[in-house]
Amino acid sequence: MVNIIPNNIVPYIFPVGEGCMVSFLAANSLEKQLLSFYPRLHISYVFEFRVEDGKDQVDLAMAISEKEDLQFFKIYFDKTHDHKKVGIWFSNCIALQEKEQAIKSFWIEADLDGSEQDQIPSLFISPKQKSITLAEMTSFFEVLNLQSLNNKNQEFLKQCINALEDSQYIEHFGVMHSRGDSKTTRMYIRGFEKDSLLLFLHKINWPGDKEVLIKQFEGISMVSYISVAIEFNDVWLPTIGIEFHLKKGIEYSDAFLHKLKTSGFCTEERVTAIRDILCPKKIKSGKFTYKRSLSHFKITLGRAKKIEPKVYVQLTPNYLGVMGF
Repeated sequence: MVNIIPNNIVPYIFPVGEGCMVSFLAANSLEKQLLSFYPRLHISYVFEFRVEDGKDQVDLAMAISEKEDLQFFKIYFDKTHDHKKVGIWFSNCIALQEKEQAIKSFWIEADLDGSEQDQIPSLFISPKQKSITLAEMTSFFEVLNLQSLNNKNQEFLKQCINALEDSQYIEHFGVMHSRGDSKTTRMYIRGFEKDSLLLFLHKINWPGDKEVLIKQFEGISMVSYISVAIEFNDVWLPTIGIEFHLKKGIEYSDAFLHKLKTSGFCTEERVTAIRDILCPKKIKSGKFTYKRSLSHFKITLGRAKKIEPKVYVQLTPNYLGVMGF
């Protein structure tokens, strides 16, 4: 069931070495992760890069929509990492997919920092429908959570759904199991403008710094739309992620990179490396061809008001549109 690809596949996808986005050390870690399950015909891959200089960790997410691939990953995680719970999750995904026609894709996300052998990956669902009831959300999250939700978690889901306006909807959602004992529940919401986002955050009593958040919206005329990631465990967390999905055209990614450079997040050398990996390209691997392109930029506001920018690059099977994120 395991696909084997040639050694050193990562350098052909992303530039490696001094001044580039990925060091050889990070590339080797990514390559080990990819060797077991890349390529597959129906799966799209999204790679997360840190924008700041000196940060070359790259994380991986995969969109899975076909039953045969869900079954493949069930066997993979059972055998390779002895993650029985993940195997059970994939069985539940298959059952959920057969029962629910409104699911676009399932996602797994791995942090490539050495913990992937021990930690369960983060698990996500992307629904097709924009309108999801509280009962549906609860049932989805119980599958994602690998256990029943407590009353507090159900209350946070209720708060979130009740705070949404007609034009806003939950785009995808999941449980960050890869954080171990510090796991959180995360929801990505689409349909916000700056003012409507502030109103939503006020409704759920979000505890983060709104002033620092609003500054991230300055000079973003190159953006087509945003998605907002909020999360909770036993409380709403002050962290938030703003995904900036840009208008089509290299001039818009150049404008966003200029904003990041003038904000002090990266040097011109780093901008050049990012431009390189954002250049549209076809990646041939075995009998499959993938399109490489920009997915989106993200600015995360973490604890202690720390701001971290990231860029997401996607490899999509040549005949498919992007699924999920």
